[in-house]
Amino acid sequence: MNLRHIEVFHAIRLAGSINAAADRLNVSQPALSRTLKHAESLLGFKLFDRVKQRLVPTKEAELLFAEAKDVQVALERFRTLARNLGRNPDNVLRVGFLPSLGVGLAPKVVSKLPQHWEGFKLELFTHHYDVLVKRLLALDLDLAVGFSIVETPGINSTTVGTMSLTYLETDGPGAVVDPSPMDLREIDMNSFVGLEGESPVGVFLKDAFERVGVAYEPRISVHTYSVAAACVSQGVGCAIVDEFSARFTRGVRLRPLTPPLQFTITALTAENRPISNAEDMFIKILKSACTELHQES
Repeated sequence: MNLRHIEVFHAIRLAGSINAAADRLNVSQPALSRTLKHAESLLGFKLFDRVKQRLVPTKEAELLFAEAKDVQVALERFRTLARNLGRNPDNVLRVGFLPSLGVGLAPKVVSKLPQHWEGFKLELFTHHYDVLVKRLLALDLDLAVGFSIVETPGINSTTVGTMSLTYLETDGPGAVVDPSPMDLREIDMNSFVGLEGESPVGVFLKDAFERVGVAYEPRISVHTYSVAAACVSQGVGCAIVDEFSARFTRGVRLRPLTPPLQFTITALTAENRPISNAEDMFIKILKSACTELHQES
């Protein structure tokens, strides 16, 4: 079977009839029927039985369908990549940030751009790490900004700065910095708002707590630092968040952690394409912005 056979088989399996599959693929019904018959002749067995004007997949077809889904996903990824190769103008830079970095770091970077760029357009996105990687590999993003928690095949990373994690607890109307450290072993999990354990940051926190003999079992699990910080600002327990999210949250007390927890902030690019001059300049601005934010803290 070639790709066309697989595409037709996949469409019929999803649609349940020749008519609906032909509409889905924008081809004539006779052409689709001929392609199906050709595929069945090559295989030596039937893929569908006709039952009450519907095509019901055979057992063999159901086994093939599981593999056909993966082929279709790969084919769609190929089409997206091909489309993106010719779509993006040279003067548009598409950059993705993790949500926490989008709050504190992205505005700082944007504020520095007019000093360096003229005639460039910037598109900013915020996504979780797995979505950033997926879009980079599809060339749907030029650059992403994340943490160096895991190494990902096909992705290059350049260190641009560091970020510390901070303990947050409810306080007055503003964000108050308390220099007295908070020991991880003293954090009460019954009032803790934590990052869900399957995310890279959640795994990092889980490992950090386990190293000091504490089981990572937050009472409330969330997916972003900003939500955790917002919960604390409303009097919902305590949390550990990045320093950028903490800085922009009102009604909380910020305390350093002991032992300290720190991430490296990295610029991420796809391994299969060279870095443009615009991307190289953006990375330099990222480094400068990270340095300035630490000087301000």
